[in-house]
This record gives sequence, structure tokens and C-alpha cells, in this order.
Amino acid sequence: MSNKLRLCLDLNIWCAALLSEKKGRSGTSSQRLVEIVREGKSSLGEVQLIISWGMLNRLRKVLEKDLGVSSLATMMYINAIRGYTQLGVSLTLGGTGVIPIQDTEDAHVLETAIAGRANVLVTANFKDFLCDDTQLIIPQRHAIHIAPNHCFHIVHPYLMMDWLHQGQMPELSSRT
Repeated sequence: MSNKLRLCLDLNIWCAALLSEKKGRSGTSSQRLVEIVREGKSSLGEVQLIISWGMLNRLRKVLEKDLGVSSLATMMYINAIRGYTQLGVSLTLGGTGVIPIQDTEDAHVLETAIAGRANVLVTANFKDFLCDDTQLIIPQRHAIHIAPNHCFHIVHPYLMMDWLHQGQMPELSSRT
């Protein structure tokens, strides 16, 4: 693996990190993943965030309408995430939701990961990302998405944290 970790965090990771902070928790997997993105580095190398405008717009709606986060707090959170893209991480304009999975929001995230050539898509809604193009490795924890020109891991946040603590993750070439 190169020394750049191209990381796509599903919206549930961003929401969980914010909600944990609001509840006074610290050190959760989601919070740690967001911290790694903010720092731009991990035990696996430099971190580049893969996220799209569509994901940010959907996150805004979920935070305000579904989770009751104030408009001001939501705007500050979205602006912080956008700020990470100005620190050398990536804002990918992609993800149109045409991959045949049940939830169009998840299809958009999956397509953003493909368009941004992510190494890893981290999600707590693991099963929602399984489709004909995924190879299941560990049920509810790890799969590999195999696109025509790009393969990447789909991983539950707990397993991703294990990989980060170990300082290594499985190679894709031996699995696909």
C-alpha cells in the first residue's frame, strides 16, 4: 500500500462522532476516525478524505432535520469538514447514485468512494453497501468492492480502528 490512505467516511460516522461529542463521550471509533481525518495522518500514512458535495449536503439535512442539531452547529461542522479538504485532503465531485443498491444515499457514498479512488470506505451500516460487486470477507465487518478500474475495502469502524492500531491493513491484490 502507498503511504497515502484515501479514506471515505460514510455519513453515519460523521453523525456518530458529533453525537458522541454532544453527549460528552470521547475516544469512540467514530470520533477517532474524524480526528485522523482532521490531523491528515495515521499509522497507515498520510490521510486524504474522500467526500462529495452531495454527501455534505445530505449530512446537513440529516443533522438538522433528523437529529435536531441547530443550523449554526451544523454549518460549523460542515465548514470544518470542508476545511479539511483545504488542508490537502480531497473533495471529490462524484457519486450520482446509479450503482444498484437499495438506498440511493448509500449508492452516492459508494460512487464517491469509487470516483475518489478510496482505499477504504468506513461505515457502521455495513450491510447496506453489499452488492454484486462486493466480496464478503468477514460478515458485518469487511468486504472488498470490486469496480472495473478500482478495488477498495468496505469496513466497519471497529475493524478500521484495529487496522490503525496495528499499523497495517490487508492488501487488496491478495483478495481480489
